[in-house]
Amino acid sequence: MQCSRRIAILALPKSDLFDIAGPYEAFARAAQLVESQRPGPVPFYSVDLLSLSGRTVTTWLGARLTGATPFTRYRAQPDTLIVTGRPEIGDHDLQPQLRFWLLQQARQARRICSVCTGVFCLAQAGLLDRKKATTHWQYAEELAGSYPRIEVNPEPVFLQDGNIYTSAGSTAAMDLALTLIEEDAGKAIAIEIAREMVMFVRRAGGQAQYSSLLAAQTADREPLRDLQNWILDNLHLPLTIEDLAERVHMSPRNFARAFSSELQTTPARFIEMLRIEAARRRLEETSRTVDEIAAECGFGTDERMRRSFLRVLKVAPSAYRSRLRSA
Repeated sequence: MQCSRRIAILALPKSDLFDIAGPYEAFARAAQLVESQRPGPVPFYSVDLLSLSGRTVTTWLGARLTGATPFTRYRAQPDTLIVTGRPEIGDHDLQPQLRFWLLQQARQARRICSVCTGVFCLAQAGLLDRKKATTHWQYAEELAGSYPRIEVNPEPVFLQDGNIYTSAGSTAAMDLALTLIEEDAGKAIAIEIAREMVMFVRRAGGQAQYSSLLAAQTADREPLRDLQNWILDNLHLPLTIEDLAERVHMSPRNFARAFSSELQTTPARFIEMLRIEAARRRLEETSRTVDEIAAECGFGTDERMRRSFLRVLKVAPSAYRSRLRSA
């Protein structure tokens, strides 16, 4: 079938289901949306599922996807190749036939992408030498240790270096897919797909994988866990040590000691990180002014928020928003 852009997803054995299905659905839906808005003689996208061998791909938790084409029998030339996978950590033997095929695709395809540990496949083929790359933060140390010629950054949800894109897992695969769709079909199509899939926000590649807000769920002691949830809803308040200690019926000194023991950080540092993340989300998702966001997130003044951003993120709030918009 002729099409303007062919997307090939090479699903290695034990890939996570969502790493495959998320991008597949996004590109397939983009093809439908483009056709409904700008009908053309050929489909905007065609999405092909590839395997190492056979017509079935068995995912990490046992689900089986049928209708795959072994890469050795794939005769089309993809515009974009996406490699997903969960190779055994420490096992870096890539079959010569796959290595040759990947090198061939890297010369011919417009874009080569990896999702999560699919990055190891690209690394084994030598496609990431002297390039910047990311992967799921759990595997970043292994990637860096096994391939010292790769500049590994475990922070971003995805990274682009030339025509190669690497990403973290699952939801990051969707962020990457939507970015590629926006490059091809425009921002309106990408936003519409994000809305249909009920994505809270489409993240730019430079955003961090790990959310400070997740830390609000890590305390084992129920009073502290309840307090953390209360803090999230009341970031606009002063939130002094004395006020927080009173809420959990503890002395300020005992509270500070217990909090630091549970979360390996001080209450002040924890609150600052939550405020920064809350402010980041507003900068990304709203048109509120920096002054308004500073007040809503409890910084008090835009200058205090600016100092926190510079200390933690190494960028001022206004510059952070400008970078995201330009990205």
